[in-house]
Amino acid sequence: MRKAIVLGLLCLPAFSHADIYRYAEFFASQTGIPGSMTGQIVVSPTQTVGISYSGNVVAESQINDTGTYYYTGYNGGPSYYTNAVVQNAPSRTDIIALSGQTTNVITNTITFSAPVKNPIMDIVSLGSPAQLSHYDFSTPFTILSQGPGYWGSGSMWTNDNLRLYGMEGSGVIMFSGTYTSISFTASPFEYWSGFTVGVVPEPSSMLAIGLGGALLLRRRKRA
Repeated sequence: MRKAIVLGLLCLPAFSHADIYRYAEFFASQTGIPGSMTGQIVVSPTQTVGISYSGNVVAESQINDTGTYYYTGYNGGPSYYTNAVVQNAPSRTDIIALSGQTTNVITNTITFSAPVKNPIMDIVSLGSPAQLSHYDFSTPFTILSQGPGYWGSGSMWTNDNLRLYGMEGSGVIMFSGTYTSISFTASPFEYWSGFTVGVVPEPSSMLAIGLGGALLLRRRKRA
């Protein structure tokens, strides 16, 4: 019986608990079509992954943890930036803001300096209550959570896991697997929508952190 229980625990899905995600820190921005943003993700004390973005960038983008914090629920309501998979919302205000395009639509690309596993996008205000907007991705995604965001009540949905629709939509989508880049287009034109990116540390990184903490505690007890 005990053996069966152990085997059952080992066979639990990978997302049986919420993970702590590490989010992008952007420190340079160039507005334009195309524009660019660059930064890093501190995945663990021993691993930092560079992140760059090329595409539609508007002036509402924020870097260096300055500006307005948008990753909240509406008017003090519940936040849709945490869910059964993601334990924590971004701690920084950094955001890539883009306007979308109705004609001459360009491709927006997020590039990582090293492979990352199960990256997420925290999306702010895709579309408006009066306008349907969408992001079209080259790789499938899953909506983890969505609902009212900073600017008000709205929703996001998909019919095929490649096109993300929004009418004042906010929330989190995830790309299952390992990636070095993610590309998408945004249309039609709207004032702006925005997002940041997060990744989850590999189990080996978290194990190293845990072992380091255990060794430190052991040394303190000996002292």
